[in-house]
Amino acid sequence: MKTTDAPTKCYLAAFHCPELDSALVRRGLCQGMICFAIPELGILFRCRAGGELVDLEFGAMFALLKFVKTKLRDEKIRSVQIYSSNPEFVFAFTGNSRHLKQGSPRMKMLTEYNKEMVISMAYLEPVDNKALISSAEYPSMPVSRSINFNSHDEDLSKTSFKPFQKGIRL
Repeated sequence: MKTTDAPTKCYLAAFHCPELDSALVRRGLCQGMICFAIPELGILFRCRAGGELVDLEFGAMFALLKFVKTKLRDEKIRSVQIYSSNPEFVFAFTGNSRHLKQGSPRMKMLTEYNKEMVISMAYLEPVDNKALISSAEYPSMPVSRSINFNSHDEDLSKTSFKPFQKGIRL
């Protein structure tokens, strides 16, 4: 269990890559990708998604915050420092942004997460963004460190076949 109140460093990324995924696009999969990473916990998440880059970046942020809130509950994370390589996304938090208008769904969700944890944003160069590195290069967690992912009992009792998902639309 985490004992420090220092912010947990998290990394976000989103990108479109239609030229590399043309076969997948023909099959109806989304061209975009959302990613988040929490290196100190050995977590790297990627999911196909569709939308504009800034929308994908917000999707990655809210996926990260929900993951921290629900699956990492035992870690008692009270503060996150989120790094992104998308300047439009980072500067959306400086005020008067069309992406975070007062009363908008995004602002409402952000306000709810802010009640539970301190969230700060920062820009970093893409070469330093740990959400963009290859999963083969991503370090696993040390043997001495373990985290318990919270699972809900109803998740364990449900057995069903889920079809292949083509991605989410943001």
